[in-house]
Amino acid sequence: MNHQWPSVRPAERDAGRAAVLMPYVADRPETVGKDTAADIGDLWRIVVRRRWIVLATTAAFTVAALVYGLLATPLYSANSQLLIDPRNRQVVNHDLNESAAAADGGVTIVESQVRVIESDAVLLRAIAEVGLEDDPEFGAPAAGLVQRTVQSLKDTLLGPSEPTLRNHKTLALQKLRRKLAVKRADKVFVVDIVVTASTPDKAADIANAIARAYLADQAEARSNGAKRAAGELRDRLEGLRADVGAAERRLEAFKAANGLISSSGRLVSEQQLTDSNARLVAARDRTAEAKSKLQNIATARGAAFDTSTLPEAIRSPTVERLRAQYAELAAKEGDLRTQLGQRHPYMAAIRTQMGDVKRLIDAELARITKAAEIDVQRARAAERLLMDNLETLRGESVQTSKAAVQLRELERTVQASRSVYDTYLVRSREIAEQATIDTANTRVISWGLPPEERSWPLRGFLLAAGFVGGLGVGVGVAMVSEYRRPTLLSARQFERLLKAPVLATFPPAPASDSAACQKEATVALDTLRSHGRVQTSVNPKGMTPRSIGQNGMERALIVAVAAGGGDGAAQKAVIEVLSATAAAQGDRVLTIEADLGGRSRGRSGLLDVLRGEKGLYTVVSTDAATGACWLGIGNGNRATRGTFDRAKVEAFLNEVGERFDLVLIDCGILSSNTRLGAVVGAADRLVVVARAGRTLQADLVDLDRVAAAMGRPAFGALLIDDRA
Repeated sequence: MNHQWPSVRPAERDAGRAAVLMPYVADRPETVGKDTAADIGDLWRIVVRRRWIVLATTAAFTVAALVYGLLATPLYSANSQLLIDPRNRQVVNHDLNESAAAADGGVTIVESQVRVIESDAVLLRAIAEVGLEDDPEFGAPAAGLVQRTVQSLKDTLLGPSEPTLRNHKTLALQKLRRKLAVKRADKVFVVDIVVTASTPDKAADIANAIARAYLADQAEARSNGAKRAAGELRDRLEGLRADVGAAERRLEAFKAANGLISSSGRLVSEQQLTDSNARLVAARDRTAEAKSKLQNIATARGAAFDTSTLPEAIRSPTVERLRAQYAELAAKEGDLRTQLGQRHPYMAAIRTQMGDVKRLIDAELARITKAAEIDVQRARAAERLLMDNLETLRGESVQTSKAAVQLRELERTVQASRSVYDTYLVRSREIAEQATIDTANTRVISWGLPPEERSWPLRGFLLAAGFVGGLGVGVGVAMVSEYRRPTLLSARQFERLLKAPVLATFPPAPASDSAACQKEATVALDTLRSHGRVQTSVNPKGMTPRSIGQNGMERALIVAVAAGGGDGAAQKAVIEVLSATAAAQGDRVLTIEADLGGRSRGRSGLLDVLRGEKGLYTVVSTDAATGACWLGIGNGNRATRGTFDRAKVEAFLNEVGERFDLVLIDCGILSSNTRLGAVVGAADRLVVVARAGRTLQADLVDLDRVAAAMGRPAFGALLIDDRA
């Protein structure tokens, strides 16, 4: 049912539809073009209508995918995993390779290693290890008789094949690249080496061989790099050694020319000056010490003091012994003085002994004083001698000062050359030893194992892909076919094409006993009646307007019903529904078949009445079931020229209009019945019947153009839609 016309009370419905119909009638263009716009529902209608194309294409693709899945050579994929840590192992200090990578450079390093795995050097190692150049799958000549015969025939007809024109190893490398995938997931340093081959064992062997080839290539590259660096350093060492020798020779020649003799890394003159200065300082210390000793002895001579209070300078065993004797005699004198008195003879003897001891002490002190004086003189003489020698050395040092500046420059040159030479020598030895050590932090974390299941062809995937692809291609072909010959898709498109409203929407098989069809027919009839009668000007013969009969009463509503190409049967079914519905409502209904190619040609009918050969009521028949009247086309075997004269047609329509309430004229396919121009022009309404999904838009465009030429544009449309 057309939802544009809701079921309301007759008065409201008539007023509403009259308001809706006016924009279609006013300022209507003479012709319209094809409408290629489609709604989502219209697309589904296209697919359903052209379902055989879609189904056939889908079936073809699915069967092709199934055949390919059954006949294609099975392929198996094996996977080896490598962990490539950009941080190298720190085996020795001063490693030739960096031990760590920048925070944002690790991923770049690993991506570079992925490229290395895919390089020719690594893949050629793996090819040589597995022997792929001798494998027919990777380019070796066919071994079987049939295969050789086929290959020879191909070479004869199509020219030499690839194995003949290229090296087998090169061809194996190219085919291995097509069957190799080196992948790395985001934010990880794990690299997957995936190889596809015709057998599980071969796929696993090739994947593992590539992993081993990569590890060997990296170890060899590092070793070769270390050896190359060590060789370059050795080559440079010869030049550095020559530079050191030349610098040392220049230094020694300069020393010999300027009398600059070195000992223990220092000039002899500098050593002599330093030693002489040190000896002079020591001599001055000895002189001062001798003077101090002499002064102490002079102060101590003649003084009566205890032995313990003698200065260090005048302490001697002799003086100590004499002091001890003197002390004993003094103690004895004190005892005797107490016992014998001052005048006792023993007292005199004791005093005499004490005087002798004192003289001996003075004599010893005098000897010590004399020795101290001699020491002072010797110290002064040695000091003067050292001062003279120092002055001589200072004079010589002033003379060699200028030469010493250039000497130090030459020594620095020699030291720098020797330092560089030593560094290069040590580094050369270190790098030479590192050539035998692999510091790469790369390892295989998962060796490839023979897969249990094939990786290609995936029959389920192929079937699904074939089905989806076929469905998509089928839908595309259906859409292209529809675009090339567009059909009517929906009521909205129908209205855009004809610039007229859809009055009713019928199911695919309209029937007069269907309640839904009767409801739609009622809406259509009410809409046709709700719009006022179309008044026309008086004809040249002075006839009354078509809407008013000769007796002054209102004439019946005359509706011309036309159809697009190929919709004649649908048109007649809709006319029957309209006729039966109007008759059921109590209207006097007459259905006139004006289709010149209609089914009732040869019987008396419209043509006979217009030619004046028959009366109206002699050719009109009544349907006993519905009570509606029907008038056939009549005998068309005779010439019809002048039969559809406008005056005759209007007179005929006025006659039937006075006797009936509703006249339905079946105009058939209007573009094929152009002689019905007077009939269509004299009708009150022109209604177009079309079938959604069947009626071509081109036919509707032709119908609209013909109707416009006949002076009666389409007033409304009746749509047969399977969605009704």
